[in-house]
Amino acid sequence: MKSTLFCAALAMFLAVVQCDPDFRQLMQECMQTTQVTEADLKDFMASGMQGTAKENLKCYTKCLMEKQGHLVNGQFNAQAMLDSLKNVPQIKDKMDEISSGVNACKDMKGTNDCDTAFKITMCLKEHKLIPGHH
Repeated sequence: MKSTLFCAALAMFLAVVQCDPDFRQLMQECMQTTQVTEADLKDFMASGMQGTAKENLKCYTKCLMEKQGHLVNGQFNAQAMLDSLKNVPQIKDKMDEISSGVNACKDMKGTNDCDTAFKITMCLKEHKLIPGHH
């Protein structure tokens, strides 16, 4: 998977991202399967990602994480995420900080797989590993 995690993380909630076409395709697929609209994503971003996420938004994050191999059978694959991050030039010098953030979030569990994916995403945001808003 050549799309970077940084791009992936942004795309998790941002409707319009300048990511590679493969990643945009994943976003579209996940939006269709979970029936999340660009408006849903924008509203959530506008709240600084502080609002209560609807179940379908949580499942959208699960869909994206699964398609990238970062979530497998409801288990967060921290190593796959770190492997994705190693290829991002802008953050190569921050890998120690990023590893500790990913490790701090890796054991988060929700009430179901969608909730787990969402909790991990929010945890990564708290650790400043993904931007909260633009």
